[in-house]
Amino acid sequence: MDAGGTVDASTVIDVPNPDRPDNATRDSDCDGLSDADEFGNVYPSGNRTDPSRSDTDGDGIPDGVEAGRTVSVDARCAGLFQPDGEPTSATDPTRVDTDGDGLNDGAEDANRDGTYARGVETDPRNPDSDGDGRCDGPNDVMGVCTGGDPTPISGGMDADGDGIPDPLDGAPNNPDRDGDGLCDGPAGIMGVCSAGEDTDADGFVDATETDPASKDSDCDGLLDGDDQGSQRGERTNGTNPVNPDSDGDGLLDGLELGLTMAVDVSCPAFAPDLDPGTTTNPTRADTDNDGIPDGAEDANHNGRVDMGELDPNNGTDGTGEVTTREACALDRLVQVQRHFVGPADLQLITAVRGMDAFSQTSILTVPGTGGARDQVGLVGFNPVSGVAFAVFTRPPQGATVAAQETAGRTRLDGVGNLSTPITYQLNTWDGYDAMHGSYAMAGNVGVKARINAIAAAFLTGVDGQLDLTGDITAQGGFLVEAEFIRRSANTAVTMVALLPANRAMGPGQFTVRDLADGSTIGQYGDAMGMQCDRFLTSGYASVDILWSVDNSASMSDEQDAVAASAAAMEAKLNGATVDWRTAVVTSAFYNPRTPASCPNTACGEGGQQCRAWTRDLAQFSRWLREGQTGWIGAGGTCNQPREEVIYSAQLLLSPSAGGVASFVPVAAQENPNKLREDVNLVIIFVGDADDQHYENAQLPMGVDAYETFFRALPVRSLTMGAIACPGGQCGETQRTPHVITTLVNRFGGVQGRLDTLASIGPTVDAILDAVIGNVSPYRLTQPAVSSTIKVAMDQGSTVGQCNTSDVPRSRENGFDYDARSRTLSFFGNCRPDPDQPNKRVAVSYRTWVDLTPNPDPVPQPCAACASCSGLNICNLERCACECNQTLSCNVGFRWDANACDCVCDTASLNCGPARQADATLCACTCRENCGTACVPGEICQQSLCECIGPGG
Repeated sequence: MDAGGTVDASTVIDVPNPDRPDNATRDSDCDGLSDADEFGNVYPSGNRTDPSRSDTDGDGIPDGVEAGRTVSVDARCAGLFQPDGEPTSATDPTRVDTDGDGLNDGAEDANRDGTYARGVETDPRNPDSDGDGRCDGPNDVMGVCTGGDPTPISGGMDADGDGIPDPLDGAPNNPDRDGDGLCDGPAGIMGVCSAGEDTDADGFVDATETDPASKDSDCDGLLDGDDQGSQRGERTNGTNPVNPDSDGDGLLDGLELGLTMAVDVSCPAFAPDLDPGTTTNPTRADTDNDGIPDGAEDANHNGRVDMGELDPNNGTDGTGEVTTREACALDRLVQVQRHFVGPADLQLITAVRGMDAFSQTSILTVPGTGGARDQVGLVGFNPVSGVAFAVFTRPPQGATVAAQETAGRTRLDGVGNLSTPITYQLNTWDGYDAMHGSYAMAGNVGVKARINAIAAAFLTGVDGQLDLTGDITAQGGFLVEAEFIRRSANTAVTMVALLPANRAMGPGQFTVRDLADGSTIGQYGDAMGMQCDRFLTSGYASVDILWSVDNSASMSDEQDAVAASAAAMEAKLNGATVDWRTAVVTSAFYNPRTPASCPNTACGEGGQQCRAWTRDLAQFSRWLREGQTGWIGAGGTCNQPREEVIYSAQLLLSPSAGGVASFVPVAAQENPNKLREDVNLVIIFVGDADDQHYENAQLPMGVDAYETFFRALPVRSLTMGAIACPGGQCGETQRTPHVITTLVNRFGGVQGRLDTLASIGPTVDAILDAVIGNVSPYRLTQPAVSSTIKVAMDQGSTVGQCNTSDVPRSRENGFDYDARSRTLSFFGNCRPDPDQPNKRVAVSYRTWVDLTPNPDPVPQPCAACASCSGLNICNLERCACECNQTLSCNVGFRWDANACDCVCDTASLNCGPARQADATLCACTCRENCGTACVPGEICQQSLCECIGPGG
């Protein structure tokens, strides 16, 4: 593309031919219109666009941008096609001057992106952009305006001359309020400051703009403008002032230049250089040209060459790092999309792997003040994986994230009946409380239709949902993953992602989970970084899994459902990098014990109420099945009146209180009645009644006491999970607050419902997934955006055949990532061989740079003006949209006062029998088989929409 955004002749990828049967999927000039569109569509001017010329009318704007296209149908146009930034405001691709004011469309849309930037550009669809009766260009437009407006751009008073109208200016009497040498707006002032920060003069910091209130908008240590004395500036050094890592190598620009102090004390992300005497090039990702990015060599990003690191200024030390290059070289990284919704303070990062991407997105709006619409979120669809999502910002419901999940679950259940709910509490990458929920949702409907319905259930009066063209119908319902984030008492974020249940075992399972795992969502002003971590392989982690099971009279069926999951548990554990054992304690494990026939001095299969550590899950299954050897019972003589699954586990782990589990003896030999040394402990509570050791009057202090005890256990790590009844369910005693739920939430544990037997197996599976992640030694140094991870391993370092140069994302033969623990886990053939330790593993990923300490969206001045539709003028004094003119519309259009716009007059298009009127494009498009135009003996040449005789 040239500087104006048009596609020049060198980017035409094919010679168009009207006789190709696949013209509907070809875009020879990469302008966004298919060849079939260009050969066949007739515009009100009576002309067609040229499929071999991306800018048919020569106004500087690609045909597809003028026609409102956001996606090219041709995959070969990736990187060449320019999408329309505002597809609802199309211009005529066959008319150089759509509004007839004497200025061509490309001169009015100065950056040629299809978006009318109010206050900066004139409107190519409105001959009088500021509504003062003088036309933007030299031509008169009958009944509308007189040509020759010397100031056609609407602005209002601008006391300091920085180009921002005073009602939108945060400092109307100071053109450079942060003192960085850049004027606050698009206008420069000689001897004072250069243009400019808020380049569209709307009073809001867009993703491509620097902040007029911050000297260092991206917090990389450099001033936004030029050098000032000893302070280095972005412009002088050729770096990007809105990207803290201009070359994408993982190191902040200021650190690469050796800076040790921040120029803006409010910056949370500045990292000082610990060795300022050595620097690297912030505009060159691989300073020493050894194929490894600077940030991969300086792995901890402190500017110093530490032990175990490579030197980014030494081109020879990375020669043998083949695995690191496979994962971390810039041309090997996973490509990404960044999605922004400024007024909602939302940003989303998703991965792009060829055509596997969220190629369809749309901004969600709801009714605002003064007839305006507020942008609150985003919907997206990935046609390859079949995943759709909706994410939006609204005030929170309830005082906690658990209350948000409960309220959100109710809304989801109203759209499609939910089952098998599984939840856990977490912190997002930027430290906010969040709740994750996964559910099965009923309904054999379209994926896009279902996500649209979900958006409507949460957002009253929502608009901007996905176009249903090309929808995918689910079979067997949906897998739904949701994340509920509480940023403050004023701001909550909800993410709902789903895919068809019949695709739940494919790659989409990771796509949908990544969206809701706490790693994908940032705030509008946050930046993105790149990270490369290097590990050496090690042996398998020791894991002891203790099941604390209610053995009251009501629990036989539930115990049996847990036992039924044993085979799946064994397959999962044996296929992971863990050395596991399991044991059982029951809710009847008391001290002192009555009767005497129920001892608790050892774990055995007699009257004892615990079962010793074993690797035999068939034996574990027998313990939970009525009538089998060693069954723990359900209502037997050893069951006391109080059901205390938490307290029983505490007693078992407390030798001084009569328990039997402790660290191994000094001899460090494995003991079936003892925990192993340096073990990772897992405790899973199973019960239909809440823990009854503490009465309601003793809560929540009783929960605090439990938490204190379990956190003090001398183990490497502790993971908790629960399969329990929600408060008030199952007809059993529950506490307020619910003791099991509260304790497990404090440990970030997975929880599922016991009152639906079908939920038990999936919950066990989810708990084990969390365990495998928690105990992995491969912990990333930064929180990764899950979908962007790429892993490489030394050849021959795995237990079986594996693509070690690009390890697949798989829980059968590959890797997975747990965002809660920031760990990688390996499975099946791709597990590191424990007999070959110290082999290299390299991991690249995108990570966030937190530039937004304020948890709430920054109010947009005159926010109503951001959604002025049609040809409405923004009255900056009233902050309101006004329709104060009537246009004489061009041929094919008519004036609509309600829309304040020229809308397509389909009746006047006179499309004839071969074509039909398309109101969105405002053109005549070809009917299938040319409609009724062809007579017997003729056939339809579909691309040209012409009837031809035999032989052509």
